Amino acid sequence: MNKVNMPAIGRRAVIGGLSASLLIGAAPRRLSSTDADVIVIGAGLAGLHATALLGNAGFKVLLIEGNNRIGGRVHTLDRLPGAPDAGGIQVGASYQRFNSIADRLKVERYLPVPSKPGNLYSIGGASFLKEAWAAHPQNRLAPAEKAVEPDALFFSMLRKLPKIANVEDWMAGGMAIDISLADWLRQNGASDEAIRLMDSNLNGRTLAELSTLHMQRTLAAYGAAAQANPGPTKYVRGGSQRMTDAMMAELRSDIMMNAPVKAISEQAGDVEVMLANGKRLRAKQVVCTIPFSVLRGISIDANLPEALRSTIQRLPYTKASFAFLHASTSFWKGDGLPETIWTDDPLIGRVFALDGDPPLLKVWLNGPRAEALDRMEPATAGKEMIRRIERIRPSAQGKLEYLDMFSWQKQPFAGGIYHHIGTGLGASLAATVQHRGRRLHFAGEHMARLASGMEGALESGERAALMVLEKL
Repeated sequence: MNKVNMPAIGRRAVIGGLSASLLIGAAPRRLSSTDADVIVIGAGLAGLHATALLGNAGFKVLLIEGNNRIGGRVHTLDRLPGAPDAGGIQVGASYQRFNSIADRLKVERYLPVPSKPGNLYSIGGASFLKEAWAAHPQNRLAPAEKAVEPDALFFSMLRKLPKIANVEDWMAGGMAIDISLADWLRQNGASDEAIRLMDSNLNGRTLAELSTLHMQRTLAAYGAAAQANPGPTKYVRGGSQRMTDAMMAELRSDIMMNAPVKAISEQAGDVEVMLANGKRLRAKQVVCTIPFSVLRGISIDANLPEALRSTIQRLPYTKASFAFLHASTSFWKGDGLPETIWTDDPLIGRVFALDGDPPLLKVWLNGPRAEALDRMEPATAGKEMIRRIERIRPSAQGKLEYLDMFSWQKQPFAGGIYHHIGTGLGASLAATVQHRGRRLHFAGEHMARLASGMEGALESGERAALMVLEKL
């Protein structure tokens, strides 16, 4: 167990959208019978943000992290050349909390150098550009679909999806549609081939398992964010984990690393957290930011609503696995083709060019294809990926070398890259994110109501901190 004391944070800082003056107004009570006023479990964005807010209010906070690093699913692969990001990659202009904190901590964001737009496609083993798709022999879409290129099929079909007026309406029903997205697409004219192509590179597991409500919520959130805060997507200089590094460096609280949680017990006057090594810690309030994909393996003795318990057990997380290939030259810049490769190949999926020193290719697989990749011997899979990429893009011949693999579902403290609303789980998740605990509170991107991704994690951490302040 490693305990590190962090330097103090300035009390007049504005943290996210929440003024520190509000927190300073809270009168802390020292709790001599406990290890801390508040224990925060998980040092991802939600946990770091909640810890900073509560520490700024003058409370004694202990941050517990099971892993040997901070950041959670914000993860920069510093061990690889160029330090590519594995999670928490893009920073939207609408990420108000994220950008506010980054500005204060002087975490630099930048605009990437524009790449050649579009995709080099490989469907059914044949490579082509979008201009050839409509009349291509591999285009087996229905007549009304043929003109839509494969990468655009999904959002083209979603134009028929009824919009929810406000993002928060996903929690109230109304126009919400909590059925399988595959069923909804078929009801609205999608062919089986369109479903197959959309499933090829879906940011989810399968269309059959993804609720239509998930996309209604996503589109409403993106639309509202773009309208309120238009602007380009940026990246964090040096990798997204530089953000969580900076957040940790200014904490005034203690952090305990390599401390996996085994059980949480809410008692009459406090909450006990038992670690895997048998150590027991107590606090008046606990904020748990563990992803539900991991939390379902931890014993929770507390009076939780059935909807919350059900959501913890059933909420699906998207599977994602990456392969990184070293490139001897940036061959994609000189062959006249788009940089990105989009395929229905179960071992390739999408291939992104990462310009750096040295340049890399990132092969991205989701869902069942990611799970299948995880079962392969990494070096063997990497060599086969290179062989297939060389066939799709001849300029790659002899210029690629397998470097490494990364699987989010293999990470013991993640179990997937991010959550999504599974078919039929909308009401359960809506009740879960609105739950107000007595002493045990939940946060993380899965607990966000209005935002998604990194901003959603910060939103939930902020809400949990406010609930704790009401109790102390």
